Amino acid sequence: MVKSYIELEIAFNESTYDLIYNTLYLNGLNSILEENGAVKVYLPEGEASLAEKIKTELLESGMMNEKDISIEEYANHDWNKEWEKTIEPVYIADKLVICPSWKRNVIDTTKGIIPIEIDPKMSFGTGHNETTQLILDQICRYITPLTDRYMLDFGSGTGILAIAAVKLGVERVVAIEIDDDSIENAKEYFEINGINKQVTLYQMDINQIIESGFDVIAANITSNVIIPNLPVIYSKLKPGGKLFLTGILKDEAEDLINHLTRNNFTMRELKQQAEWSAFYAIKLINV
Repeated sequence: MVKSYIELEIAFNESTYDLIYNTLYLNGLNSILEENGAVKVYLPEGEASLAEKIKTELLESGMMNEKDISIEEYANHDWNKEWEKTIEPVYIADKLVICPSWKRNVIDTTKGIIPIEIDPKMSFGTGHNETTQLILDQICRYITPLTDRYMLDFGSGTGILAIAAVKLGVERVVAIEIDDDSIENAKEYFEINGINKQVTLYQMDINQIIESGFDVIAANITSNVIIPNLPVIYSKLKPGGKLFLTGILKDEAEDLINHLTRNNFTMRELKQQAEWSAFYAIKLINV
């Protein structure tokens, strides 16, 4: 019997990102690859109708166009193995490597690079999207274990930022998330990566937690969540504390920098990749 698989590729921007992921989840799809400004899912042969259904739902939302969505069928492949082959380990700043479980034994850790095991699935933050790569690069370069001992991971997704921080020497992390699937996945990956005893995980918003005095706060969230919460982020950080933000489109960068300045942060670095931006800022000591 001839085997084939369906590749559904959907280009996204900030306004369509949640729509796309919600549509995929509601249609039972949770193995999702994100790269180069698009999400991809692979379906077994015979499920072209599901791909067409998803396309129709996205187009009917009025937020997407035909050019944003492609459906291709490829013959003579095992669709699941083909999907797995596209997931390569991601190396960050010569310090970390994020890899899926099926490639855990082939990664290069000979130079002291620290492995983090994350499988692409329902929660955001697999290491294969630009925003996660950007913020991990900044965390690798700017976190100092001797002084940066206590971190808040705001919107933790898979928990990858919390995992990376602990692996890099942070002693304690509070991770917060409101999505049910993300909470379950974060618990799983904290256990898999051996850091669950150093992380406190809450299903709460930042305004609900009582913890404060963080040396570092990291957030991979959209600007419409970050900007309104900058005052409480400021209040949770120690004077001189470090703030790492991403999930911001390039054309939003100037606006976010202005908001950071108004909220008594000083910019240290703006880094960009594809259409995304990441920010490293410091809480001003005297204001």
